[in-house]
Formats: sequence, structure tokens, C-alpha cells
Amino acid sequence: MNFRAIQALAGGVILESIRRKDLWVVAILGFLILLSASVLGFFGFQGLEAFVKDLAGSVVGLFSTIIAILTASRLVPEEIKNRTLYPLISRPINRFELLAGKLWGAIVVTWIAFLVLCGLTALALTFFHVHFEVIMLQYIFCKMLGLAVVCSISLLLSLLMTIQAAVTFSFIVAFGTSMITRAMTMGYDSASPLVQSIFRVLNAILPQYDLFDLGSRAANSGWGTVPLWVIGALAAYAVVYISATLALSWAKFRRQAI
Repeated sequence: MNFRAIQALAGGVILESIRRKDLWVVAILGFLILLSASVLGFFGFQGLEAFVKDLAGSVVGLFSTIIAILTASRLVPEEIKNRTLYPLISRPINRFELLAGKLWGAIVVTWIAFLVLCGLTALALTFFHVHFEVIMLQYIFCKMLGLAVVCSISLLLSLLMTIQAAVTFSFIVAFGTSMITRAMTMGYDSASPLVQSIFRVLNAILPQYDLFDLGSRAANSGWGTVPLWVIGALAAYAVVYISATLALSWAKFRRQAI
């Protein structure tokens, strides 16, 4: 595998994101977060630290997920539409390396956006004496894993349908999977053996995105940090899921007429 080509393709995605001014949008969102925090800080955070940290984590996670979906969903379809994909595939790289490079670029862009938003949010809340514990680092790491999973799913869906449909279904997967999983859990005991089997298969296939969100735990400092073996298991799950979706993307893309 040509890792230099993958890295170069990822760099192209980052430069394209800068050209599109996507990261400027992140800066604007960060400014709005700072402005909102200053307004809240005027009234005081006394006794509301847990609520404020939970709200901040939810807002940052929401914006970052939107950026991940929009970035990853348009990578390949727009390259095909604008006919800028032909110079790439004419070079000594295969289609798997092309997809891997594009995916890695989308993940890096999303991580940059997420870390910028985290930094600005932390700066705003620290100014108003809201303290953060070590578990916040675990929250950031796990959230980055979850965003990488979202990018891989969005890339796969963009190869199976139009950009608009891919974005829509990516939002459903990112924000609706937890409700689907909760509904299957509630109805599992009363379901027939056949339906229970279907529930187990669906539970294995659907991305458990909520597992990567430690925002509520990070907001309540009394809960303490997450055991390292759990963090390792989440990292392994993310690697397996990203690898599987990338393999499916390649299986579709290698047969696709361009």
C-alpha cells in the first residue's frame, strides 16, 4: 500500500476544506460559543457547572458531527461530478488507496474542527472558573474515535446514493441509532425468537455511536475516569468498524464506472 499517496490525498482534502472556507465556519461557530458563554457567565455559573459542561459537550459534538457528515459525504461524488477524479486515478494509485486517502483527510478535517471548538469552549468556560477533570481528555479521545466512524459511514453511503440522500441517512444513523437500539432493547424480551435474532443482527450492524460520547460522565466529576480497558475496547471497535465500512466502500467503488 502506498502510504505516501494516501497522505498526499488526505492533504488535498484538508487544503480543499480550507479553500471552501469550511474551517472558517468552525471559527464562526467557535465565536458564537464564546459569545454564548459570556452571556451565560454574566448571570453566573454557580451551581450549574455540570449542566454547562454537559451542554457545551453536546453543542460541540453536534457541530462536529455535522462537519464530519458534510465533509465525508461529498468527497468522491463531487470529484466524479467535477471530473477531477480522472487525474487522480491516472496516477500510480489504486482505488482503495484513493478512498483511504480521502477518508483520512475527512477524518483529519473533522478532528481539527472538533479540537478548535473544544479549545474555544474550554477557554470560554475556564474564564468563568468552570473546572475540568482528567476525564475530559477521555471524552475528547473517544469523541474523536466516534467522529472517525461517522466519516467512514458517510463515505460509504455517498457511494451508494446521491449526496443529499447520503447526508440525510448519515444524520439518521448518527442521531437516530441510539433511539433504534433503545427500542430494540425494550422490546427484546417480549419478541419472538426470530425477531430477537433480527434484533441481534441489527444491533451488531448499526454503529453504536453513543458509546463514544462520554459527555454526561465528563460533566459529572464525581463519576471518575473510565477504565483504560474500556477506552481500548472502544478504540478497537472503531478500528474494526472503520475497516469494515472502508472495505465495503472499496467493494462498491472498484466496480463503479467513472
